[in-house]
Amino acid sequence: MGSHQKVNYGDKPILLFTSIPATGHITPTLRIASALHARGWPVFYLGPTAHKATISATGVQFLPFLDDADFNDLTYFVPQGEGAITEKDAVVQGTTSEPTWRDRVFSDFREFFISPIPARHRSLCAALTHIHQLFPPSSARVVVVAESTSNFLLPLFHGAPLPPSIPKPIGSIALSVMIPPLRSVDIPPLVSEPIEFDTTPAYRERVAKIWRDWEMETRGLKELLVEKVEQAGGKDFAKAMETREREKGRESWALLSGECFVGYDHVCQIGVESWFYKTEEGWPANWRFVGAVPKSVPVLEEAKQALVDEVKLAREKEGKKVVVVAQGTVEIDPRHLILPTIQALGGREEDTLVVAILGHRGRTLPKDVAVPANAKVVDYLAYDAILPHTDVFVSNAGYGAVMHGIGHGVPMVVAGEEQDKKENVVRVQWRGHGVKLSKSWRDDKEYVKELAEAVGKIMDEEEGREVRKRAMELKEEADSIDCIKTVEECLSSYL
Repeated sequence: MGSHQKVNYGDKPILLFTSIPATGHITPTLRIASALHARGWPVFYLGPTAHKATISATGVQFLPFLDDADFNDLTYFVPQGEGAITEKDAVVQGTTSEPTWRDRVFSDFREFFISPIPARHRSLCAALTHIHQLFPPSSARVVVVAESTSNFLLPLFHGAPLPPSIPKPIGSIALSVMIPPLRSVDIPPLVSEPIEFDTTPAYRERVAKIWRDWEMETRGLKELLVEKVEQAGGKDFAKAMETREREKGRESWALLSGECFVGYDHVCQIGVESWFYKTEEGWPANWRFVGAVPKSVPVLEEAKQALVDEVKLAREKEGKKVVVVAQGTVEIDPRHLILPTIQALGGREEDTLVVAILGHRGRTLPKDVAVPANAKVVDYLAYDAILPHTDVFVSNAGYGAVMHGIGHGVPMVVAGEEQDKKENVVRVQWRGHGVKLSKSWRDDKEYVKELAEAVGKIMDEEEGREVRKRAMELKEEADSIDCIKTVEECLSSYL
């Protein structure tokens, strides 16, 4: 990484940010990192080289992941060429002939969250060595801010060594950018099939059985996690987790029961507290809700700025309703949501404008897709540029998209089937700021019909009143929290 002239930032510790190498996790983590950099904190970001340009453009100092930690999500999740399958699908299909939703989730656990743990620890060692070359010993005080699903500090928390003469970080903050995988008598495992929340004895018995089944089903993944932590130099990780669970009155440790948060001084949860279920256990003492990430002020290319201006004009001058549909950056097959939305609203040219966001720069719809006159298709567009001018946000319920919907007070129509999206969908319906689709995109005409009805319900003056009201209430709750100030309050414990 090279050596440079030593610098000094006074009393402020050096912040080393990191996250798993996935766009949906990098984006909120980087937004916070760059905001702290703008306030005078010395900030480094340890990340994938595929995102180096994006990270460096914020002014934050980029440091690269090493070896298989340097994962390229842009090729893993996005098919490279028309008719191609993704690297992820190739991996999943290599393990089973008919991959299910659960097969795909478990593949992500193996490939994305667990297997790179030793390389992530080597990357940490290299990053700390580089930082200590830059700063005099008196000011080389490092606080690690790690997006929690990266499992970044698990080896260090359990005794993995650092290079000689490199001291341990003086502090650690976990940044949670999704529903946190915590164990509770009231909530089943995060990526199990969602069930309607309740607190009755019968419901809790059901939750307990789901956890028992989950523990059996994920035993191999848990063993892989232990193996990778130990390969990185961690010791007695499994024993420590089992002891922790027994102290909580449980017989054994199950995957996704909070192990990714153990050891951190603080946990900063993106989101608002009222969006989450109230459980018997409550939130850990070191937990802080930081609201929505700071909104960006995107500088758009000329064509995209023209699109936003056209949308504003249609809404403000022509009285049209604006519907934005997006599938995030992972599950981007347009048959799942974008094409059905365009089809569902294609007959409403007089009163509705649809903006479809494809999720990655340069991406286009298949050539045989007929786009109706009231639909505008764009490869990539920042949510903060378009949601202020939106009446309904149709999404497959990635956590980041849901939080953007809350941050802008836009009611949602949600339908998601991968990763944590099924649970996010249920939460949106439960909190009342959106409508959950019950059909699958595979149902074709029935799905399109349900989608049109859901959008129509939200836009209806009377029928959609409560949904719109709840969306604004959540926005007001988010607006009452200064995200960066709250993070800085945690950082103040190291000054």
